[in-house]
Amino acid sequence: MVTDQDRIKQYEAEDFAPKSDSAFKGFSSAGFVEVSTKLNRSLSFTVDVPVDGLYSVDFRYANGNGPTNTENKCAIRTLQIDDKETATMVFPQRGKNEWSNWGFSNSVKVDLKKGKHSIALVFRDYDDNMNGDINQAMIDFVRLIRLK
Repeated sequence: MVTDQDRIKQYEAEDFAPKSDSAFKGFSSAGFVEVSTKLNRSLSFTVDVPVDGLYSVDFRYANGNGPTNTENKCAIRTLQIDDKETATMVFPQRGKNEWSNWGFSNSVKVDLKKGKHSIALVFRDYDDNMNGDINQAMIDFVRLIRLK
């Protein structure tokens, strides 16, 4: 998506949860946060929306649990905005052991009012993937893009 930089705000995951000790490369800022079925089952960000509007919300992530075409090891999370379940976020694997290969999750359009909001990725029982055991990703940041 091409847009003016003043319409984009990003919030680093490591500012809201302990950063991972993994030695992966290519992340922004000071680090990233691991989410899995055991670690950081809920990752909450406090964001400050500058003006009322329609926003796109997505996450920069890495998932090196397997190849892109098999193994069903995507991470799945419930997106909550201000404690309200809003959407499902999907973090597909980006290649076997490709933990330094960063990309963006699906995006969700939401109407937000000016002011502070809570945006959370939450692992619920119904977020299990077809693999059943591995449901993990590294979260670099959440991005808000004002659409209108």
